[in-house]
Formats: sequence, C-alpha cells, structure tokens
Amino acid sequence: MPCILQTKKRYMGYMYETLDQKEPVFDAKGIETVRRDSCAAVAKILERSLKILFETKDLTLVKRYVERQFTKIMEDRVSVQDFTFAKEYRGMSNYRPGACVPALAIARRLLSYDKRAEPRPGERVPYVVVYGTPGLPLIQLVKRPCEVMQDSNLRLNGSYYITKQIIPSLNRAFSLIGVDIFDWYNELPRPQRKIKLLEPLSRKKKKGTISQYFSSTHCPICGELTRGNLCNDCKSDPQCAVTILSSRVMRIERKFAHLSELCCHCTGSRDQINKCISQDCPIFHKLYHVKSDLATASSYRGILDEVT
Repeated sequence: MPCILQTKKRYMGYMYETLDQKEPVFDAKGIETVRRDSCAAVAKILERSLKILFETKDLTLVKRYVERQFTKIMEDRVSVQDFTFAKEYRGMSNYRPGACVPALAIARRLLSYDKRAEPRPGERVPYVVVYGTPGLPLIQLVKRPCEVMQDSNLRLNGSYYITKQIIPSLNRAFSLIGVDIFDWYNELPRPQRKIKLLEPLSRKKKKGTISQYFSSTHCPICGELTRGNLCNDCKSDPQCAVTILSSRVMRIERKFAHLSELCCHCTGSRDQINKCISQDCPIFHKLYHVKSDLATASSYRGILDEVT
C-alpha cells in the first residue's frame, strides 16, 4: 500500500484497519502534518502533496500543485492565519540572557506597551515572519498577526516560508524517491507583485512604502502595463470592460455581505463586528481580506464612472 518511511518514528501512508475497508485513511507519525512546531500552511501543503502522490502516483500533478502554492505565496494571495506560528512562552526568567526566541521577543514588545500584557508561562504566543530591510536578523522580522493586519506596509515573508519551512518538509519525504523540491522552486518565474488600487494616503499617516504613493501601472482587466486606468485594448471595448469590472465589484460586495452576516450571527450584533479580536476564527481573517478588497472595489467604481 502507498507509504513513505523516512526514519524511525517518522512515516506516513494510507492505513487500512479492516478487511472490508475500501477507502483508506491518511495516517502520519512524527512529520509536520501532526506536529505543532510549524505553521498550518506547511502541514496542509505537505499532506495534500502526499495524498496526490499516493492516489495518482504522478509526480507531474504533485509538481503542478506545489508550484501553484508557491506562486500564491509569492504573490501574497494567502491568509495570515495559515502562516502563523505558535510557540510556548516559558516566562521571562526561564530564558538565558541574550536569548533570541520569537516568543520572548513578542513578550518584551508587549511589556514595553503594557506591564500587564506579558503572556502567562506555558501560553502559546502567535507570531509571523515579515519582509524587512536586507541584512536584518530573523528575530527582528517577527511580528504579531494583528500587527500585520493593521499595517498595510507589512507583508508576509514568502521567501522565508518557502525556503525554510515548506521546502525542507517536502524534501524530507520526496527526496526518498529522487525529487528535489528546490529545483521546482528555482524553475519558477518570480511573479511581479501588482500594486493594488487603493485610496490616497490620509494626511494622518506618516509612514508608508513608496508603492503607496503611486497608482497601479497594470490594467485592472487584462493586467497589461498602461499609463491610464485602462489599456487601449480594453478602452476599445467599453461594454466588455464594464461587464468585467461590475462583476468583480458585485463579487467583492456580495462576499463582504455574506461574511458580515456570519460574523453578526456569532457576535450577536452588527456593532460588534469591527470589535471582534478572535484571531483563531477563519471568518475573522477572511473578513479582513475582503475589507482590503473594498478599497479596490471603490477604485473600480471610479473607473466605471469614467467608462460609462
């Protein structure tokens, strides 16, 4: 039956428990799918890759899936929840002097804001890794998930997650059959991150990245480079442009209304939707992404007014 044996106490495969069982059950021991020292994205990508291999025995399909996930991460089309680590905090006095531990760094940062905000010993402290100035040590790239969601200048460090977390876990399984995931990653073209259509910066904001002071140079319909709101080809067919942009605006607003309704049922009041701080709730993260898309939808409406 399909299985991979890495080392002692590290294996995964399809499990059959009875003679009448027709559908197997995926079982894993000692790898990232059942461990808590990594993020959810590593476990999901590893488990799905193994299931594709066991069910199809086709490495081409595995490669296609892995490359698709790498592209989503590099284009920042992922949820913060799937890339959040949660490590145990042992208490301020239980670390050696000068220790560079993410949970300790987060605790010190919380103490600088509020003396009562220190996590309790044994509590798991969530954190993510973001991009920073080249040369900065990793400990200075550690941020709380709420900081990433509140500051649009912070972005998940896709290179770190791919090269230091996802690829090593995949290589430990797939290297046994002669596959190097690093080669798949190096073959991928590096996607150009498109600047979102956002509203102008408010005067109250003092910090910002240079991309926030420029409008997007990509056509929102076909993605081609243009100096205006739409490229010449899309301008020549205004009926098609209006249809595409209107459908995108309706899809964003419909999704926002649906998620808001779910959040309203959970909190009990529409006034409490924006006050919810449950970072373990998947609706909380989905609603955050849709709220950022609403600014793009308002920009689409401005383009629609010009076209019509």
